[in-house]
Amino acid sequence: MIEPAPLTSTPAVAPRSRPHAGSVLFVGLALLLVLVWLSPWTMPLKQSEVLFSAATHTVLELFAVVVAGLIFAVSWNAHQRERAGNTMILACGFLAVGLIDLAHLLSYKGMPDFVTPAAPQKAIAFWLCARYTAALTLLVVALRPWTRFRSDATRYLMLAAALSLTAAVYVLQLYAPQIWPVMFVPGQGLTPIKLVAEYGIVAMLLVPLALFWRAPASEATPLLRATAITILSELCFTLYANVNDIFSLLGHLYKVVAYGYIYQAVFVSSVREPFLRLSAAMRQQRAAEDRLQFLAYHDPLTELPNRLMARTSFRDAVARQRSGRVALVFIDLDNFKQINDSLGHLQGDLVLQEMANRLRALAPPGATVSRQGGDEFLLVWSGVTDAAALAPVLDMLLNRLQEPIMLAGQELATTVSAGIALSPDDGADFDTLLQKADTAMYHAKHQGRNTWCTFAPSMLSDAADRLDIRNGLAQALQRDELMLYYQPQIDLATGRLIGVEALIRWQRPGHGLVSPARFIPVAEECGLIVPIGAWVLRTACRQMAQWRAAGAPPMVVAVNLSALQFGRGDLEQDVHAALEQAGLPAGWLELELTESILLQNPEQVLAIVQRLRKLGVSLSVDDFGTGYSSLAYLKQFAVDKLKIDQSFVRAIDAHPDDTAIVRAIVQMAHSLGLKTIAEGVENAAVLELLRKLGCDEVQGYHYARPLPAADTLSFILAAQQGAAPATA
Repeated sequence: MIEPAPLTSTPAVAPRSRPHAGSVLFVGLALLLVLVWLSPWTMPLKQSEVLFSAATHTVLELFAVVVAGLIFAVSWNAHQRERAGNTMILACGFLAVGLIDLAHLLSYKGMPDFVTPAAPQKAIAFWLCARYTAALTLLVVALRPWTRFRSDATRYLMLAAALSLTAAVYVLQLYAPQIWPVMFVPGQGLTPIKLVAEYGIVAMLLVPLALFWRAPASEATPLLRATAITILSELCFTLYANVNDIFSLLGHLYKVVAYGYIYQAVFVSSVREPFLRLSAAMRQQRAAEDRLQFLAYHDPLTELPNRLMARTSFRDAVARQRSGRVALVFIDLDNFKQINDSLGHLQGDLVLQEMANRLRALAPPGATVSRQGGDEFLLVWSGVTDAAALAPVLDMLLNRLQEPIMLAGQELATTVSAGIALSPDDGADFDTLLQKADTAMYHAKHQGRNTWCTFAPSMLSDAADRLDIRNGLAQALQRDELMLYYQPQIDLATGRLIGVEALIRWQRPGHGLVSPARFIPVAEECGLIVPIGAWVLRTACRQMAQWRAAGAPPMVVAVNLSALQFGRGDLEQDVHAALEQAGLPAGWLELELTESILLQNPEQVLAIVQRLRKLGVSLSVDDFGTGYSSLAYLKQFAVDKLKIDQSFVRAIDAHPDDTAIVRAIVQMAHSLGLKTIAEGVENAAVLELLRKLGCDEVQGYHYARPLPAADTLSFILAAQQGAAPATA
């Protein structure tokens, strides 16, 4: 059950204390009804056929119709999109109620013919339709959350629905009255069907009564009163014997009072409170107008011109330009997120303000400095001859911007990257140049940051290629386009096959076999490496289980892991599920970690690695020697093996420096009790040199290229018969 909120958008307040006057009124009306019903002294009034005349009925009903019309008119004309849509539900619902009440008025006994002769049966039918419409409206208002409509068109649909309902009731009663059951018999009074219909209205109203009672906002009080008094009104119409007696009079009076409370609810919401707020808002408007005018063209944090003014400045610069070019220089702070994350956004805002002040002071004469948003700034620079002429100023700009900033009692050094696009060389309109300057800026970031780049058309093709790969990669898993190849790993001392490394491939329709070097970095950037990594684990374990069942000797399948799998994925669950689903012993799986994984949040990684080791899997460090120095972490993480990167291995026989590096890695690994495996072994000379250096295991084209699963099984079974064959 959803509690109603106030008709206005003001915050909810503490639960209401019931207004004393409203309680007294309701109790008084209820006691009056009970008195009339039970007292023998009111018997003449209950039997009267003239007490409630057609004229009195006309006056009361006409008043009710007018109030219903006012409910609609006030709510409809005071409508604002930010207001709760429930006010509009009341408006359209009571428009229909008022129109049906009008038909009831014209059909009352003693009134002139309204298409068909007036009669109690006819009037009662219109009456019940109006009452059920009112009850349904209050029920919807009570149940619906007090939120605005998503579309302004909703209120027109509701108006159409209200008018359609009214038209349907008119047509059915005036032109097909026989469909209505008999609800009044002259001389006998109400039929059981009429009584059941009235009690049905009462039952329906009990739900909004309970919800309005529990509503925490005092603005719902008029609706609570209206609902309670409407229930009293309906009870009156279960008691009358003829349409002119005291119960009919009381029922109509109560209905008018209830309509008055509903009007009070919409009037307070739509007219009185908006008027009071308007008087307060006007006092602030004059002061705000100047500020709004400023903010329309400036950034509120740095007070630099915003993108709108930068666009205008560019257009004016192009119009004034007689020779030369107009440059857009897109500037972005490097690693600004780290400042926000470590020092907080308040300190980050201070950095942005300081950078804005520096740019304002350092910008060339006539250039417009603007903030685009976030940590992005833009220079609109006219009178530029060519990109080379920008170099001295940009170098000076980057050097000055990286000077330390005093923040929170400490010096904070930051750098920026910049991209440049020239008009008309790179485009004539602002948006095109801005996009290209942005592209050049990201190219500068990829080159190591703290530098600047001039836009080149090849940058767009690179960006488009990465976007195309990302879009295709998002569907590759679902379309079963990924596959695994396996490269054998050989024990150097015995020649025995000791494992295979799982290597991912992408067979993309229309593109052929896409190199991992192209799509893996994109998968890392967009986070797709997490589901792809989980797929590799499942597939490799399932394939190794199949080889094991086919007679493969004990060995391992090595699977590379990404740093994102540690930070964003559920790596432990993925490993456990892959082993369990494949029915593969944990000792048959080896996980390859890069040095960067060990250095990123080492406490978290260490905890995960320790739990993985408890599962029984082995661990190795991939591409060792190409990353940061991580010797201090090797013992702590208790890995089993170091994989020597192929950049040191491939030409080790021709480069003494590589030989020295490999010798150092092997000796260091052995001193820590670790094995080493060299990748990229392509000829016998390299193999022999690695054997002399003490390397434990090798893999490379000298033994086999990466093989499809079927060919790998043939290699495994052949290797069982003797030493693995060299294929060089």
